[in-house]
Amino acid sequence: MTKLKEQAVEMLLEVPDEKMIYVIDILKWLRGLFNDKSVKNIPVLASDISSEAFEAWEGFKKYKGIIHCDIDEKAELARARDEKYSRFN
Repeated sequence: MTKLKEQAVEMLLEVPDEKMIYVIDILKWLRGLFNDKSVKNIPVLASDISSEAFEAWEGFKKYKGIIHCDIDEKAELARARDEKYSRFN
């Protein structure tokens, strides 16, 4: 075994049993990276978050950054410009 692998094993031996699930999730995520699979998210245990939070997160991931409402861009820019440079008047 190489020195780095020995160091990794020593570190794993120090991890408490109840925290090993996190180590396993991270290793699965890394294995996906090494196999050139597209990894979109850092692993999260579903048991650690409420279903409401999980649904909200899934909805947030679908957000594309487009706001569907009527905005007068010129008026917004003028207001922001006036706000920014008001101290120079």
